[in-house]
Amino acid sequence: MSTCCRCLCCREESSEDSDLEEEVQLPPGLLPVQNESKAQETVPIHTPSASRECLLDPPLRERLRRQPQLSVRKQLFSMTGWTLAIHPDMAVRGTREFYNIYAILEVRAVGKAEVQIRGVDAGLFLAMNHKGKVYGEPNELRENTVWVETLSGAFFNYLHKKNAHLGWYLGIKKSGKGKRGHKTEYGQRAVQFLPRHPYPIG
Repeated sequence: MSTCCRCLCCREESSEDSDLEEEVQLPPGLLPVQNESKAQETVPIHTPSASRECLLDPPLRERLRRQPQLSVRKQLFSMTGWTLAIHPDMAVRGTREFYNIYAILEVRAVGKAEVQIRGVDAGLFLAMNHKGKVYGEPNELRENTVWVETLSGAFFNYLHKKNAHLGWYLGIKKSGKGKRGHKTEYGQRAVQFLPRHPYPIG
């Protein structure tokens, strides 16, 4: 039995969540696909288990203290046609501007196939709250800033580590808004990302 209230708000959100195959024009400056996480390997996570292993790791502070912080600057282009941007007001949404200053990201490894993503200009870390909403987090030591970076074919996926047992991914809707974690699924265009040069080249 459906629990949807069928209100206008729900219908609009449902429409934005549609993952219909639409042709997306690829932007300039795409980078060769290469996993930037420390593992440098593909980790097959198609249907994450309901394990609580991700919640039992050592505190992030200790992990950051004992590991070198290797970072790479890039942009992340969603296959819904938007480039991920983290704004100073903590909002995370897509931009159509190829080289928007808020779309310059710093991706750094914090564990095996685990990364943190920081908006360079905003100085905020990509995070997801308990309701599945993505936002910019000022505190890098919070565990909800850690993502499991996987490479699936030509695309990157970012599984939220704290909610890995629920299968919540980073996603951008076709409207450009961040997609709630509980509405994401592996294989959706909304959760597929291509890396781009952070700055204009040539």
